[in-house]
Amino acid sequence: MLAQLPAPNKAGVSAGHDVLRVKDMDAANKFWQAIGGQPVQFAGRLNLTKFPGVLLLNIGGGPGRGKQAPVPAAPPAELAGSEGSSLDFIGFSVKDLKGSLAKWAEAGIAPLAGGSATQVYLMSPDKIKVRIAEDKSQAPPILADTIKMMVPNVAEAQAWYAKSFGAEMVKRRGEMVADIPGSSILFEQAKGPVAPTRGRAFDRIGLEVVDLDAQVKKLEAAGIKLDSPYTGKNAAMNAGFAVFQDPFGTLIEMSEGLSAVK
Repeated sequence: MLAQLPAPNKAGVSAGHDVLRVKDMDAANKFWQAIGGQPVQFAGRLNLTKFPGVLLLNIGGGPGRGKQAPVPAAPPAELAGSEGSSLDFIGFSVKDLKGSLAKWAEAGIAPLAGGSATQVYLMSPDKIKVRIAEDKSQAPPILADTIKMMVPNVAEAQAWYAKSFGAEMVKRRGEMVADIPGSSILFEQAKGPVAPTRGRAFDRIGLEVVDLDAQVKKLEAAGIKLDSPYTGKNAAMNAGFAVFQDPFGTLIEMSEGLSAVK
């Protein structure tokens, strides 16, 4: 069986596990699985939802600081959603949008108003905006597609992700995106201040790295301060993690070892 995450780019980076904070674990799992995710357990310790190209990790609680932090306390009464933060939406592409919508309707999931025949938005139970775009050329029913980031300067953000993670600027469905295998980042200039993602429902994006120790040293040499430092691979999971915030307010969790997820 092929590994779940895609092959890395020339910089040794691919999409990893995006971390979502939830109020109701059952409701969150039901939503993501209804739109096409599959439950999978990694090393008997991490319960993930896998989509072709990316993994999602639902966790409860407040802001936390990464895998080495204590288990978070009960979540607040209302988690802040993705809109208004530097992570505006998470996106997927589907082979058959009309058929997908009909299937999702049976699970009680309806698109937001204003969609089209080729693109719609959904809202998760925790107010994470989800863009669904149709791509009839793809083989799987659903694929990880695009994450949208709101930034003060688009060119600066594109250059930073290219330098830091080898992202390549490509045009896809009329949008210029920073492509990292498994997911692309669409940068849009914010019209005003945006909130950092820490502690919100869409808490952080995940990037899988071939040599995490080298990547951490590269970022630290560039002036990045880690929130959760890399201390080597966890023996029980044979995986390592490190967390930091990019210059634009998005929390990023880097991993090494999750490429083994099937």
